[in-house]
Amino acid sequence: MGRPNTAALAVAAVMAIAVMGGLGLARGGLYMDRYEGDVLHLAEIVMRLVQGQRPHVDFMTPIGPLAAWPIAVFVKAGLGIGMAVHAAQISVALIVALPAVWAGRTRFTPGLAYLFVLLCIVLVMALVHGEADPNISMSMHYNRWAWAFSFVALALAILPARGPGSWKIDGAIIGFALSVILLIKVTYVIALAPAIVAALWLRGSRNTLLAAFIAGVVLLGAATVVVGPAFWPAYVADLLATAKSDTRAYPGLPLDQVLTAPTFLGGHILFLVGIVLLRQGGRRSDGLCLLVLFPGVIYITFQNFGNDPQWLALTAMIAMMLRPDVSRTNVFGWPLNSGTTLVAACMAAMIAPSYLNMAYSPFRHFTDDRDQFVRIFPNSSRHDDFFTLAARANQVDMQVPGEKRMAPLEDAGLFADRDPPSILNDEELADCGIKSGLVAWLQATAADLEKTGYARGKQILTADLLSNLPLFSDQIEWVMGGAPWRYDGVPGLESADYVLVPTCPVDERSRREILQAIRTSHVTLREVSRTPLFILMEKL
Repeated sequence: MGRPNTAALAVAAVMAIAVMGGLGLARGGLYMDRYEGDVLHLAEIVMRLVQGQRPHVDFMTPIGPLAAWPIAVFVKAGLGIGMAVHAAQISVALIVALPAVWAGRTRFTPGLAYLFVLLCIVLVMALVHGEADPNISMSMHYNRWAWAFSFVALALAILPARGPGSWKIDGAIIGFALSVILLIKVTYVIALAPAIVAALWLRGSRNTLLAAFIAGVVLLGAATVVVGPAFWPAYVADLLATAKSDTRAYPGLPLDQVLTAPTFLGGHILFLVGIVLLRQGGRRSDGLCLLVLFPGVIYITFQNFGNDPQWLALTAMIAMMLRPDVSRTNVFGWPLNSGTTLVAACMAAMIAPSYLNMAYSPFRHFTDDRDQFVRIFPNSSRHDDFFTLAARANQVDMQVPGEKRMAPLEDAGLFADRDPPSILNDEELADCGIKSGLVAWLQATAADLEKTGYARGKQILTADLLSNLPLFSDQIEWVMGGAPWRYDGVPGLESADYVLVPTCPVDERSRREILQAIRTSHVTLREVSRTPLFILMEKL
């Protein structure tokens, strides 16, 4: 089969961006119904960037600057954060479209080329992180963006060019893609680089490998000029702190369970069977490249909460392009071409629900009933385009230990394995966790602080997973050196004027560890206010 038409591929990419992005813009804002904490985490990073703060240098996060910078650009230009999200996704999709079209044209047959390009666009333009639940959220969007650029780099590295190619263009695109990924989520580069290097080396594409290295060095050098040399050691320090964290070293299952979890095991087996079939069919080096890739994609799945094995879609297409000749059979007489096709089809079927959910999410977002949503920032005339479900925003549900409320259960003495309580100045705080109503809690807390005069010009560190009160009050300042999402230690304690201790935190373990770390640091806290929502401690 011949090469796909470049212009037609480009038109398909632009049309997909226009439809998916146009639906978001036409909606007039961002309407989400899940993972408010993650979205507020993103909003904090964006607002800090808009104020000129530098990630890793001025605040702690393991996420790279390009995960939020495209959104911050549009907020700084005057858009509300809801519309800025849509504009940013369109911009990133347009950036990834050109290299995706090149990879599709030079590596795939026409039908697969269109599918490849559309999958890259869907990964960028979706309004849900994946899975099969019909929800809308911008949580973990950086994983989608990183996968889109990873698809391009992997396709160019693993698959040989179909017809005349250009090692200079291939290398430049691979270097560009890896540089972008490094500034979005560095773990993707760590996980995928060995397979990319192995593939180019085994295919004899040493010139492409060199061009990719040079392009990466030039682009990252240019980035260093922008962010400053202090950025890189600070970035590494944040990554190491996250890796050593007891609470967030990994967000889901342990590695051994990720390998064997029912959700993933079928795909893992199919992937390994496909490698065996390729090697039996004479594709020994190609099979070896995929084998080197296998630990990397497992690691990415392990490192990212709710991150489906998106790589199954790409590896299914790679398997289709690398199928052995129809005449090849193995020692059992199995036709290896048909066997590889079957494995690819099964991998595609396994990941189809996730991609269909992502592809449909802008349509679902456009048609959801507006009356069920409320503004997350009702006091902001600029950011009044950011909405969440009223039930999730305003219905405050809390979780408390049952045996602490019911004497017969506590007297039974069967509950001795609970974590120790949080201790604040020798006071044992009641165990509690807020499960919904986070937006209402933050709005009420910020309003109380403003009313009692503790907000104006003050940096207030919240002893919890999130510490983002400035999103809900123009009077409260950002904690310099703080963390939009707390992974370890007490980031920003040195700068904080007050420590706010929630009576019912988002994450009880974070509250306990923060208070323990403050005691260890010998910082003295004096209570200045107590309400049903929080205890406010002044740092002496």
